[in-house]
Amino acid sequence: MRQTIGMLAVIALALSLAARWRNPDLATRGWKTGLHSLRRQLPLLAIAFTLAGYLEAVLPRDFIRSWMGAGAGLSGILLGSVAGGLLPLGPYIVFPMGAALQAGGAGIPTLVAFVTGWMLWGTGKLAFEFATLGPAFTLRRMVVYLVFPPLAGMLAYLITGP
Repeated sequence: MRQTIGMLAVIALALSLAARWRNPDLATRGWKTGLHSLRRQLPLLAIAFTLAGYLEAVLPRDFIRSWMGAGAGLSGILLGSVAGGLLPLGPYIVFPMGAALQAGGAGIPTLVAFVTGWMLWGTGKLAFEFATLGPAFTLRRMVVYLVFPPLAGMLAYLITGP
């Protein structure tokens, strides 16, 4: 986490210096735009991390370990795929939820299936996809994508072990 923060800080500083070199007003505008975005997103981030904290507190570790832990095998991978796929939420909530599941004892293969299910099956975008690309396309895409979250979890299992 510290490396990511450091890397992002270096990139932000480099962009700030480049903007200031090009035109000092650009650097000021960049900071103002960034702070405006932070003010808009901060409530969502606070709620998302609070939800993740409650998820970790409410779900017993024994439950997470037995259903989604390293020993859960294929059933854990399938559960992770379905749980991720059914979440109509954005990354601000899904990734903190994944971190809470990991802290509670969920295994890497299950988490890979969880995130892949959310990314590929994500129910939050189905209505828009259905309306714009049509039911035939949406159904075909869902059938094609059906295999990938469990497959990703199984590949993670082969790479990382139980």
